[in-house]
Amino acid sequence: MSSFNIKPEKNISVLLPTRGRGSVAFSSLQSMVELADNASSIEFLVAIDDDDADSAEYFTEHMIPWFEEHDLDLTVYQTQRWGYLQLHQYNNFLGAKCKGEWIVFWNDDAVMQSQGWDTEIMSHSGEFAIQAFDTHDSHPYSIFPIIPRDWLILFEKLSAHQQTDAWVSQIAWMADCMIRLDSRVLHDRADLTGNNYDDTFMQREYREGNINDPLDINHINNMNLKQHWTTKVVWMRKLLGQDTGWWDRVMAGEVDPWEKMLEFDVNNHMQITKVAVNPEAKQS
Repeated sequence: MSSFNIKPEKNISVLLPTRGRGSVAFSSLQSMVELADNASSIEFLVAIDDDDADSAEYFTEHMIPWFEEHDLDLTVYQTQRWGYLQLHQYNNFLGAKCKGEWIVFWNDDAVMQSQGWDTEIMSHSGEFAIQAFDTHDSHPYSIFPIIPRDWLILFEKLSAHQQTDAWVSQIAWMADCMIRLDSRVLHDRADLTGNNYDDTFMQREYREGNINDPLDINHINNMNLKQHWTTKVVWMRKLLGQDTGWWDRVMAGEVDPWEKMLEFDVNNHMQITKVAVNPEAKQS
């Protein structure tokens, strides 16, 4: 039997897997709290590995007391160490615990920059869509995906792949349900800003770039599974009376399912995916 709640009890759930970055993670969540219009309607769920004693100690001494002092909803879970290659397992675990109408995948090196980001998310209540913060120089993906609760109910998980942003975003573009927000987020990642160049950053591993690897995000099996999920998303959107004409045209062979995503890629972020969906494409 599924363990998650069907009916939302909070406006927004923020999910944060983190390792070895106690103070960075705390500052990241503080940026969300301080710029929220209604922080009391947000729950924050954090997952740390059960062998990450430093983070556990820091959160116990600093972060948890701060959230309690401000009467905010924070829960820290200790989980088995799935590691970066199983990053989606942390989000799926936290997703099963969350109670929000909207679910935000967050990073410990992300910094909220816009006042009222929560109000902007909630302005789309009732829509089955994926929302995307303004970040990463207009990257087509929702780098920190914002997902409706119905997605969780439909699939009983948030992502089937380590690269949750790619998984969710590719489905959103194929289903024509991506909403770009004005709220800005700084991704304070080492390769982008020079900050947070630590063991957590250096030990990252990605399953992207080798389409012959069965675990690659763009392996044919995963591509087929993403299209299967897209079909379910479109079905849900039809039930809600939302426009699904784009997918109807895809199914009729009139348009390429990746067309909208790649057209939005004005700054050429998507070279690996372009090759995956069109083997004749050349990487620059």
